[in-house]
Amino acid sequence: MLEVHQLEVLAEVARTGSYTAAAESLGYTQPAVSYQMRRLQQAVGTPLVTRAGRGLRLTEAGRTLARHADTVFSVLRAADQEVSATVARGGGLVRLVAFQSSCVKLLPQVVVRLRTGHPDIRVTVVQAEPAEARRMLRAGEADVGLLCNWENEDLPGGEHAMLRVELMTDRRCVLMPEDDPLAGRTTVALGELASRDWVMESFRDRFVAACVNLGFEPRIAATVDDVMAIQSLVSAGLGVSLVSELALAAHVAPGLVHRPLSNWPLRRTYALLWPDMAAVPAVASVLGEIRAVAGVMRRDG
Repeated sequence: MLEVHQLEVLAEVARTGSYTAAAESLGYTQPAVSYQMRRLQQAVGTPLVTRAGRGLRLTEAGRTLARHADTVFSVLRAADQEVSATVARGGGLVRLVAFQSSCVKLLPQVVVRLRTGHPDIRVTVVQAEPAEARRMLRAGEADVGLLCNWENEDLPGGEHAMLRVELMTDRRCVLMPEDDPLAGRTTVALGELASRDWVMESFRDRFVAACVNLGFEPRIAATVDDVMAIQSLVSAGLGVSLVSELALAAHVAPGLVHRPLSNWPLRRTYALLWPDMAAVPAVASVLGEIRAVAGVMRRDG
């Protein structure tokens, strides 16, 4: 008979790659982790891990069991949420994790609608990049995630067993002063900006790679991850920037304009959660409001 705490140990060994790291993460001793893994392997009748250099990797059976363990944890979290919602008479707590630009306009409008239509539901929000958001959802540290990826990318790893709800797309835009020579354009090509200074976010690998492919290395004048700070520095003349439409939906500083970057893929915004969580009344209500707000923004955009 498989036990939940043994599956938790397996999941952590899979995540960390060693018994020692798994023990530290779980607050166990290393011998305790080894003991639980031995019992689990005895229960299933086959090895679940094998040595890989200094670490461990899952066998095919281990990967299969770890995948099912994720489903088990999802069901348990959904049960916990649903019982809590029942106790709260239809209310409950829903933990959201969201990427930066979705926190500018999309999520605030969701919160307004929830306070009006579902006052018994309480939400918390943590801002995180998609990779961290995925980890939090898998670990049960968040109930619903707002994530993004580019339309020409494959389905990110770790999402195949989860429920993905497509919400909207937006474009990457060049943010510049309204008197910039390119401000009158309908769209702007990246190659036209080779000689410019840039105000950019920390996560810019795709941008840098695109510049290099065009034959130039961008001169980064500032690294800033706050949308308002980016706008202030561009207004001051420090450089131009690339910003998503979603990040500019709530406010564009006077004297600035934004023009879509040509030949750049659309960015997809989507909600991600475990399928069982979608049946929890509070989570379903939050997801419904997210979809409604995204629908309005699509029509208005």
